[in-house]
Amino acid sequence: MQELLLDSPYSLVSQSKKARMRHEPVNGDGFGVGWYPTHEDPEPGIFVSIEPAWSNSNLRQIATKIHTRLFFAHVRDATPGMPVSQANCHPFKHGPWLWMHNGYLGDFSQCRRHLLASLSDTAFNLIRGNTDSELVFAMFLDEAGFEPGVNTTMSTSEVLAALNNCIQNIIRIRSEAGCDSEAHMNFAVSNGQVSLFSRLSSNAVEPPPSLHYRNDKDRWIVASEPLSDSSEWKEADPGQVLVLEKESSLRFEQINV
Repeated sequence: MQELLLDSPYSLVSQSKKARMRHEPVNGDGFGVGWYPTHEDPEPGIFVSIEPAWSNSNLRQIATKIHTRLFFAHVRDATPGMPVSQANCHPFKHGPWLWMHNGYLGDFSQCRRHLLASLSDTAFNLIRGNTDSELVFAMFLDEAGFEPGVNTTMSTSEVLAALNNCIQNIIRIRSEAGCDSEAHMNFAVSNGQVSLFSRLSSNAVEPPPSLHYRNDKDRWIVASEPLSDSSEWKEADPGQVLVLEKESSLRFEQINV
């Protein structure tokens, strides 16, 4: 993980100090990494901290010593009023699933109770923090039929359907609760076999956060901001979902909302 987290010209650690495509360039309210091991273990490992990514020596040890075929990484800029705690740091993990969110659900305090009410008891009891990001992850897990301790194999089309249904439910419940403000829904989710990356805004006037991708040395990299000045970086269109399957090329789907 060292090259992308630490060594690239605009690495994730660099973005924690000075992001180039956000109104607020500092992402110092914690960070996290989640990775799928190279040995036969379907569950990923995670390491999160409330420290800024630029000052955590353990992150450097993990990045330089752990080998992985697939990993997620996130630096956090907490929404005003949201606590800075490990429970609120991305990526979130349950069973084989990793989840990250770049964005926010506007008027979250107004629609939070309505979103929580949509959850099954199982998904409700998985929530440890109080962010919109983790609540939406629980909604996705319901759509994916997740049960703790049960290893369920899902096809790419089933994972896509779960994400699409999750997004439709968010929009419907927010509308019913009178939450007409902006919702930015750039989600990243993986079970180690299928990884999806959405770029979506509920308001056609305001574009969602940026999302970029490129192929480098036969590996696919998806990032909110390009990690270098290379012209090979491409930007995903609003409304797209990037689909990456194990040992396959990146492809694109549309979000049906």
